Amino acid sequence: MRTIAVLTGTRADYGLLRRLLHEIQAEPQLDLRLIVTGTHLSEAFGRTVSEIELDGFDVAASVPIWSGDDSRLDTAADVGAAIPGYARALADIDPDVLIVLGDRLEAFAAATAATILSVPVAHIHGGELTEGAMDDALRHSITKMSYLHFTSTADHRRRVIQLGEEPDRVFFHGAPIVDAVAALDLLSRDEVESRFGVRMPSPTALVTFHPAIMDAAPPEELVDEMLAGLAAVDGLHVIVTGSNSDIGTADVRARIAAFVAADPSRVDFVESFGQLGYLSAMRAASVVVGNSSSTILEAPVLGVPSVLVGDRQHGRPLSPTVSTPRPTRDAIEDAVRAALAGTRGVGESAIFGSPGFAERVVRTLLEHDIPRPPRKSFHDLERRVTR
Repeated sequence: MRTIAVLTGTRADYGLLRRLLHEIQAEPQLDLRLIVTGTHLSEAFGRTVSEIELDGFDVAASVPIWSGDDSRLDTAADVGAAIPGYARALADIDPDVLIVLGDRLEAFAAATAATILSVPVAHIHGGELTEGAMDDALRHSITKMSYLHFTSTADHRRRVIQLGEEPDRVFFHGAPIVDAVAALDLLSRDEVESRFGVRMPSPTALVTFHPAIMDAAPPEELVDEMLAGLAAVDGLHVIVTGSNSDIGTADVRARIAAFVAADPSRVDFVESFGQLGYLSAMRAASVVVGNSSSTILEAPVLGVPSVLVGDRQHGRPLSPTVSTPRPTRDAIEDAVRAALAGTRGVGESAIFGSPGFAERVVRTLLEHDIPRPPRKSFHDLERRVTR
């Protein structure tokens, strides 16, 4: 029996982890312990821990991290203050491994606590690049604190090895979103409208924007340009979802709220669709717009054209269905119009592997040696002779 702790901090990472959680829970030789943190515990962000409980998962530990202030100083202080909470949760659970996904501060802080406690970390989505956000540095830091690596593409596996991780601990298991799309029975357009109280005439844009402090422009400027570009497309209905609890979120949310209030006849707002609702709304949408990873992962997998705004995802592999306009209202307007005029795709997922991510991860957790402490050797690439 191995005890597997899994960290989830946002509606987005929970949607990607959900199938894996079910597979771990169903495996008799694995004991799932779920650590819930981040916006899941926030009323302002929909308190989505309730969705986790409705899915039948027991919460082993709840660790608050965000104070509600989103300045850089307050965010740094929140992360430091949360590390003892993660440490206490891990000490109580005493897992054989902690699974974290992605590049957010919650994952970084939890991996830091695990490293100090000699708890092996397994990292999903390592080796990727998001050069327009500090997430890029956080992700690579988590990679170096991790013992096992579950990457979404072969190139990402190569990059993790380039960071000095031994190849036999780095697995190309594909992207969990492929599992999620394959497993879900998505809602119809009418069901999305009825369940969430939104309108989805044709054409409709599904919009998600998160502030990124290293982007092409300040987040408040970028969101203004994006919203102005959307407003300029005649006849376009817009559905906006809530932003993450990142630095600068308050300003972005205020601008989105003003945009929704200014034209309620053509703009809807949904704080959190949940995975089923979000993917269902995406499939029914005409175009996906914003800087969320869903513009380059979920949208291509579903064959929906997307417009990526700004540099937040710069460095990630892009499907031909993703356009990357200059971050100005006119360029964004043109890109949205072009996406609406184009032919809808059939789904681009080959780069992210085949369905079965969760099963492959569970097999690795069962079969691979996971020592404690997780001592590692640095894997040097072939040295080149220089003169």
